[in-house]
Amino acid sequence: MDYDLRIVSALEKVLPRGGMLNVRPLRRLTGFRGQRVSFQAAYCFHGEYYVNQTTEQATRNPFARVRVDTGFKGRVRLRRVECVPVLFPCEKRHDSEYIGEQPGLYPDVLAPLEDGVQVVSEQWRALWVDCEIPPDAAGGDERVVTAPDGAELARAGLELHVVPAELPPQRVIHTEWFYPDCLADHYGCEVFSEQHWAIMERFLRLAAARGVNMILTPLFTPALDTLIGGERTTVQLVGVEKCGGEYRFDYSLLRRWVRMCRQAGFEYFEMAHLFAQWGAKYPPKVVALVEGRQEKIFGWHTPVSEGGYKEFLDAFLPSLLEELRAEGVLQRTFFHVSDEPTVYNADTYQAALEIVRPHLEGLPVIDALSHLELYERGVVKKPVPTNDSIHEFLDAGLTDAWVYYCCAQGWRVSNRYIAMPAWRNRVLGVQLYKYRMEGFLHWGYNFYNCQYSLHPIDPYRVNDAGDSFPAGDPFIVYPGKDGEPVESMRLPVLADAMADVRLLEWLEALTSRDYVMSLVEDEGRFKVRFDQYPSGPDYLLDLWERAAAEVERRL
Repeated sequence: MDYDLRIVSALEKVLPRGGMLNVRPLRRLTGFRGQRVSFQAAYCFHGEYYVNQTTEQATRNPFARVRVDTGFKGRVRLRRVECVPVLFPCEKRHDSEYIGEQPGLYPDVLAPLEDGVQVVSEQWRALWVDCEIPPDAAGGDERVVTAPDGAELARAGLELHVVPAELPPQRVIHTEWFYPDCLADHYGCEVFSEQHWAIMERFLRLAAARGVNMILTPLFTPALDTLIGGERTTVQLVGVEKCGGEYRFDYSLLRRWVRMCRQAGFEYFEMAHLFAQWGAKYPPKVVALVEGRQEKIFGWHTPVSEGGYKEFLDAFLPSLLEELRAEGVLQRTFFHVSDEPTVYNADTYQAALEIVRPHLEGLPVIDALSHLELYERGVVKKPVPTNDSIHEFLDAGLTDAWVYYCCAQGWRVSNRYIAMPAWRNRVLGVQLYKYRMEGFLHWGYNFYNCQYSLHPIDPYRVNDAGDSFPAGDPFIVYPGKDGEPVESMRLPVLADAMADVRLLEWLEALTSRDYVMSLVEDEGRFKVRFDQYPSGPDYLLDLWERAAAEVERRL
């Protein structure tokens, strides 16, 4: 048979030459009302190349159109899984749980499916299939069949079981840092022009639809991953006017931002860092109107130690809190001082914290942290530890904990590098559930710069911030045509991790925590930690099906 078509889970990564070796066919999926469930149709052509120079088609290889036949009443969406060049798949120190360690082509982009698919002899490709279950869907089973159009070349299908109930709302706070400047730079549009607002809204709506419910808000240009002395494109939502020694603030852009984000589905806001990265020694870039001209009044040229910035914050923060209170979001707002303080710059971080503490009393202040000592000393009271250091913090008594991972977490822990298997991305949900985590943070939703923001990059060719981080770390969504976001396959898988938390918490409410943990840890046969969990997709697929069946049985 020349054409091979197989249904596999969204937790597989179909490599062109990797074939379907040891991949379990997917025959059944369970979903809830209002939920998106996904799977893949992997296909391969085993015939010979040929030349077909008809007027309809002048191409070297067969071309197939694809359709989905189903009685399913919801929306079905097909996309092509495209490979991207990966030059930096992993750090030198890495474990064995990667789909590859060498540079090469790896699947990641979920590209629009237009006419159909071009098949290539003896190369496996995949289609990504989303089924959006209607909020009023009846329970029971539906058959979803994927097949080429016209003369039927191959056919494959699965059973979609719908539970007639909706998952509970997401409790875990999830933030993926959003960079308006990268969108303006990529699309060549003026910052905060109508075009820019429209593009931002599309990217924000996608994030919110995928379980990202907190948004990084650029009061001033984010003081993140910028070379000391360097600059990134100004994106400042707060208008500042300096009149002598006094400041006036214009919140019209911030007001528009907050309302747009709430309409998109965001529940929480995090204010961009009030001090620069790497020790809080400098303010962020702040542009102000001074005697009728725009000037950079704070930045790398004005160290905090030299004064002036404290007086600015003393005027700004009370005014900001009033604005956030008026917009009804203050009680769901988090603040940052400076990203990733260490024991080597604890003194300057502590000094910065003392400047803002009187204004932010009673409000959550969180910062990424990997050095336990700063938590034990009380310097950072609400840290966001890395997932390879989180157990030290939990053992030290941290509660209502947050966790993050980024470029340095590639040994044994979960992450979402392109060269990692997808199940290593999704297992995060089980970990968040077990440890009752309050929130999860990642620094890169759409960072399209090289490291230190020296220049923009083409994310379809460079996915490692210019040979700096393992591929996939800087972003999880691609910029598409006409300002439309294009998902990586890692984004819906991460959303499924958040759905896992919702399902397990729901089952716990219907039974008990001990009962759910017996499912999670297979009645004590293994332990789940952030650095310890079952390998392979089967564990997560089976856990979802078992937990969903237990919930449905109790409805």
